[in-house]
Amino acid sequence: MTSSFFEPSMNVLLFLMVKKFVYLEVLLILAGVKAALRIGAARALSFITIGICAAGIAAHFVVPYFQIYQQPWAGIAQFLIRTWDGMITPLLASFVFLYTMMQKHGRVMVVDGVHIVLILGLLGLWVSTL
Repeated sequence: MTSSFFEPSMNVLLFLMVKKFVYLEVLLILAGVKAALRIGAARALSFITIGICAAGIAAHFVVPYFQIYQQPWAGIAQFLIRTWDGMITPLLASFVFLYTMMQKHGRVMVVDGVHIVLILGLLGLWVSTL
């Protein structure tokens, strides 16, 4: 009889994969599309979302790849990766990007719909792992 104590469930594995390899990358693409199509505050908020997503992606991949753990900003990267199980960066980026839905000239229905499905899926996976 095998023990499943050290074998994580599929929900945990799927959540970790989506959080690290899918969510910020897809949100970066969605924000880029919205920044290209809109003007004004929606474009500015999309660029802020792009910056947050790029910082999150860099925190996950650049610091470990180049092994630059002694740099001063490596502490910031560790904060972004570890706070709220690593959910601070995706939630902050999504919060800023959700605000573009309310801006005048900020409605791109397909992009907003994909973002809503994306955030609900991530939050559902997060809740299922608690």
